[in-house]
Formats: sequence, C-alpha cells, structure tokens
Amino acid sequence: MRYAVLVPALLAGVSSLFLMTPVQAMPLHQAVQVAMESNPEIGQAVQNHDATGFELRQALGLYAPRIDLDASAGVQLLDSPGRRAAGIGSDMLYPAQIGVSATFDLFDGGFRDAEVARQAARVDGASYRVLERSEFIALQIARVYYQVLLQHQIVELTRQNVAFHEAMVSDVAASIESGQLTEADRFQAIERMAASRARLTEAAVELEAANIEFRTYVGMAPNGVSLPPRPGSALPATLEMAIAKGILTNPRMLTAGADIDAAAALVDQAESAFLPKLQFEGRAATGYDLSGSNGLTNDLSARLTLRWNIYDGGIKDAHVQEELRRESEAKLVFDQSAREVEQAVRESWLRLQSQGELARAYGEQLQSSRELIASYREQFNIGERSLLDVLDAQNTRVNVQVLQQTALYSVMFAEYRLLAASGDLLAYMNVQAPKTAAATTRAALETPSWENAAPSLLKPLHLPGM
Repeated sequence: MRYAVLVPALLAGVSSLFLMTPVQAMPLHQAVQVAMESNPEIGQAVQNHDATGFELRQALGLYAPRIDLDASAGVQLLDSPGRRAAGIGSDMLYPAQIGVSATFDLFDGGFRDAEVARQAARVDGASYRVLERSEFIALQIARVYYQVLLQHQIVELTRQNVAFHEAMVSDVAASIESGQLTEADRFQAIERMAASRARLTEAAVELEAANIEFRTYVGMAPNGVSLPPRPGSALPATLEMAIAKGILTNPRMLTAGADIDAAAALVDQAESAFLPKLQFEGRAATGYDLSGSNGLTNDLSARLTLRWNIYDGGIKDAHVQEELRRESEAKLVFDQSAREVEQAVRESWLRLQSQGELARAYGEQLQSSRELIASYREQFNIGERSLLDVLDAQNTRVNVQVLQQTALYSVMFAEYRLLAASGDLLAYMNVQAPKTAAATTRAALETPSWENAAPSLLKPLHLPGM
C-alpha cells in the first residue's frame, strides 16, 4: 500500500520540478552564494579563523606592559625585641596596604616577534581554510546541481520509455486479435512495460535523493534548475598551465605555506631562549602598620632585571632541533599537497577529455540505435522481426541515451572540477567567499616568509640504545 502511494507522489514531485519555468529556477551561482552565507561547514571554518584571530590579539598584547593592582588588610600581633623595648609588644597592628606594580619586557630575545609571526601565519592559514572549504562546498553544490539536472533528464527519458512500452502493449493486443501474435507476446510486452515503470520509479527516487543532497549543502530545496554556463575560455589552455596554476593558487597550497611560516616562527621562539631577558619592574604602594611599624608607610621602587640561562643540560638546543624538525615536516606536507593538487588537476583534465570522447561515441551509437529501432519496427510490422528484437533494441536505445546524458553532464562537471583544482571556481562564478577568506594578516604585520629564510642546521638525533 505504501509503495502504491509513494510512487505517484514521487512522480508528481518530479513533474512539478521539471516543469519549472526559467524565471523560477535557482541558478548555480545563486545556490553557491546562499551556501557561502549559511553552510555550517563554512561557518565552522569562519569561527576557527576568528578564534585564531583572538590568539593573535593575545600575542600582540605581549608588547604592552603588565600592570597589577593589589590590596590587603588584616590584623597582626608582632612581639619583637624592639616593640617589647618600646612597651608595645602586646599591642595589635592592623596593617592595610594598596599598591600598583608594572612590568615591561625591554628585550626577550625575539620571543614576542616570533609569537606574533606564528599567530599571523595561523590566522592566514585559517583564512585559506575558509577559502578551501568554500571552494569545496561550491564544487559539491555544482556536482549535486548537475546531478539534479541529469536525473531530470533520466526521468524524462524513462517516461518516454514507459510510453513506448504502453504503446507496444496496445499494438500487441491488436496483433493478437488479428492472429499475427500470440498470448506469449502479450506477456512479454507486459513484462517489459512493468520493467520500464520500475525504472521510472528508480529514476524518480534518484532525483529525490539528489534534491535531498542539494538541501544538505545549500539549506533549501532546488526551486527549479537551469543549465549553468560553460567556463569556456576561463579554463587553462593546457594541462601544464592548469598544474602550474593549481600549485600557485590552490587553497591547499596556500594553507600549507602558511603552516610552514607558523612552524618557522616556533624555531625562532626556541632560539630566543639562548638570549638574555631584560625586564623593567616598578612598584608604588602605601599603607598603615606595615612591617611592624605604626603609622603611614609609602613605598616607591623601580629596577631593571636581567635573566640569562647559561646552562640547562642541553634542553634549549634540543628544543630548537625539535622545532626544526616540525618545520621540515611542514615543508614535506607542502610537497605532498603539491603532488595531491597536481593529481587532482590531472584527474580533472583526464575526465574532461575522456568524458568528452565518451559523449561523442555514445552520440554516434544513439543515432545508430534510433535508426535500428525504426527499422526493426517496420520489419516487425511485416513479420520479419520478432517482438523481442524490437523490445531489445528499445532497451539498448534507452541505455545509450542515459549513458550519453551522463557523459555530457560529466564533461560539464569536469570543467568546474578543473576550476576548483586551480582555486578559481568561486572567482569564475562571481561568488563572494566569506570576508575572513582574505589572508592579509602576515602582509599587514610584515612578518618574515619561510621562502626567504636561510637554510637551518639539522643536527643528528642520538638516543640511548641507538
């Protein structure tokens, strides 16, 4: 019973979506723009960027003095020789004090500079992750959008297939009455008609699944779809140009570069431990009954403090080597990302070429299939072909039609996939990523880049038992 209710409902929904006018359709770029503002995955990346930005704000605070206010009040019994000699050894004291102290790091070996550089790199890395997530979501929406379009086409093809088989059942019934065919032919035609209806139901379910996935990414159902424009001249002219563009501008590569800068800053922090630390300290306090003396006491002090660790058992040196290895690890991640970006570009290029060839081949096969089924029907009408020949030819034609449409939409999606691999998908669609995707922090703070750094000395690791 549920099946009988579900199938007509699905097909009715398919019809209403498929018959949407272009005015009602949601263009692909509009769907992507909606996702930029509402998709939770992009929102997570934005929040991570903002959290990292507040870490940078903490690092910038290291350049400011630290000012502390303290106050105390209490009771004290001080039985000292001096107070006993004065006859007040048993008198209670009620000390109360308020004071303010300030400390300021005059020199810290470059620790603060390195911390700011590290956090600036992390903020830019978080920006690139916002961009990477935005490009990824845009690509997924393009994929689902084309899937919805394709499933609409498949539903329409299967509708036509059902109509063909229904007509064949009627023709067979007429031929049985005239004595040209038998009941076995009727059963065969009815069986194929039932199969075509089942196929239509499957296509409707696939379309509904595509609509559901679209809603997951965009946050709303596709209110009609229309064929997006083809990138055309926006695509790289050659595979080599596509690879070079991807390695230069793909968000994954930019993120990996920012991660190297963050790791290099940790090396600078570790090296700062070898230098002295110079700090200014000042304090002003006032209070009563302090240090065993009755009455008001004012205390003002200022001093410079120098601290320099000259031996720690090799901890500082080992820490530097640790961070150098972390930096080397980040550089290897960069190299791995370059390989993966190149792989993505090559695969996109391959799919673009191969699916285009498939679409052309299926187009030629489809033309032959149409001519074949027309010929078979003529021969069937004069008794030179069996019903099974006609039904098999129709089945082949429908299969080839579906394969051709799939290949055509695969070509169109491969173009968008190639743009995404090069980091140009949002720009092509004229869609604005979240503002936090703009990585400008390192440039604004003029922090050093790993690309301009001198090579570091890596010392061999010696552990007990090695």
